[in-house]
Amino acid sequence: MPDRPPITNPESAATRERLLDASERLFAERGFRSASVRDITREASCNIAAVNYHFGGKANLYREVFLRRLRSLRKHRLDAIDGALSHAGEGATLELLLQSFTTAFVAPMVEDSSGRYWMLLLAQEMIDPQLPPATFHAEMVEPIEKAMVDALAQVCPELSRADAQLSLHSLVGQLVHAVHLQRCLPAGDGRLDLPVFVAHAVRFSVAGIRALAAETVAA
Repeated sequence: MPDRPPITNPESAATRERLLDASERLFAERGFRSASVRDITREASCNIAAVNYHFGGKANLYREVFLRRLRSLRKHRLDAIDGALSHAGEGATLELLLQSFTTAFVAPMVEDSSGRYWMLLLAQEMIDPQLPPATFHAEMVEPIEKAMVDALAQVCPELSRADAQLSLHSLVGQLVHAVHLQRCLPAGDGRLDLPVFVAHAVRFSVAGIRALAAETVAA
């Protein structure tokens, strides 16, 4: 679907945002097939024709729901990476970089109800894929990986790019596991203290990255 021209009418722009908000909730709770256009427009307080007008159909609406969220998360994470380096200047450290990245990665998924919908939406997409296979890689994985590998080269120049990529994926795997586990545990269950786990993941990854860098130097 080609990009549509920007919406300049405030009322039309508000309708579009209501459709995206309603769609995210319903797609997350029911999945793509079970969330009807009629239900979405009723939730968004607009007429059925608005979906075609703004998005060209239900499939494109679903795609735009994902793209909106992916772009927001991508910006949040890229800003954190850039901030960790630019604010510290020459004093930027591996610990600061990983702490900034992990905070930016975890916070949007656990701090509000939208994080819950995003996790549910991801689960629905895994069960019944509707997006082109390259969507997540192009919109999220590739730009974040490049930014983090470049940042790791700045704070730990002895680390090879291959080890930097693997270290990043290892860290992300730990964080995703922690977020999923926290959501699976009953409310008030104290078996997982997320801030403690995140701090451990940073320490664990810092130690691993420094060990890999030392191996490269020794070789």
